[in-house]
Amino acid sequence: MPRTPGSRLLLTAWLALAAASFPNAHPQAPEGGADRAQAPKAGASFTLGVLRRDGVVVPFAAWDGSRWVNRWPAPGRREEIPITVAGSPKAWWLNDRPVSYWTAWPLRGDSQVVYVKNPINLTVECQSHVGLQTDYKSIEAPAPPRMQPYPKDGLATAGDILIEPVTILDARSADWAKVSAEVAARITLAETRLLATGRAASPLSQAERAKRPFTVEVLFRSAGPRPDTTLLYFEGIKNHGRTLGSLRPYATVPEPILYAAGWVVIDPKAPPRISETVTFSDTKREGLLYTMGLGSFRVGGALYWAVQRSGWGFERFDIVEIAEPEVKTAFSTTGGSCR
Repeated sequence: MPRTPGSRLLLTAWLALAAASFPNAHPQAPEGGADRAQAPKAGASFTLGVLRRDGVVVPFAAWDGSRWVNRWPAPGRREEIPITVAGSPKAWWLNDRPVSYWTAWPLRGDSQVVYVKNPINLTVECQSHVGLQTDYKSIEAPAPPRMQPYPKDGLATAGDILIEPVTILDARSADWAKVSAEVAARITLAETRLLATGRAASPLSQAERAKRPFTVEVLFRSAGPRPDTTLLYFEGIKNHGRTLGSLRPYATVPEPILYAAGWVVIDPKAPPRISETVTFSDTKREGLLYTMGLGSFRVGGALYWAVQRSGWGFERFDIVEIAEPEVKTAFSTTGGSCR
């Protein structure tokens, strides 16, 4: 089963190709407060599932009107797979009601109603898991069936919730150009603070480090937490190797890199608000955590993102509250693991 940093590099390449090939395939996140999706009504409940490229939906979080829960079977458990969704255990479902149709919200393309054909058993990383095979047909190129993490197209929902788009961008986008200098400066400061602690080291001098650019690898955008604001999520690296050039993930001697990820709130009335985390790794990228935005939504006036977090041999799904001044993980569900 493929499980190498190539999975991440394939995702990065796919994001870049998709952004270039389908620049208008998904509507941009609305910027004005009046046109935004409205939060669910008080007491409303809904379920979120990840929408896989092969049309399988895997529920991972539900809002019961007051708190986050997950009643879907956890990966790694041996479950008897029912023939029909109606025959599935009530304990799997919010309010004990099996769901036979979902709304699919792909990152590329329009939302659509999809119908469950049958529950299925699938393998996520190294664990057995339960999914729902639907009639969803992806507009993206098919993925190798054993690829891990398996490509996700977005979210699927059941219940009273409206998903706002999370748009895939690249370093050529206007939004990135607006904040690139500020982000690069913040990364440099965070890098210096990390090195000063003595918990990390670089073969480069301070002068040499100052010459190395911070390169964005992944960039997502949605409507922001307040009216007329925009939210960005970025990941990128700074090469700390003695020789510049393309990264070599399979090199005999891995090159050191600084990995950075963070959030930016763009407000036309104020400077960008940036929060970031940085860590040192190498071109094998073991131990790094990568985030993929699946969709955004609002509950009780607060903005949330549903995201996939993945690394070497595992994946999970988080509900992230876009709170200010810091972003918080409101709920987390294991997706599958080889650990």
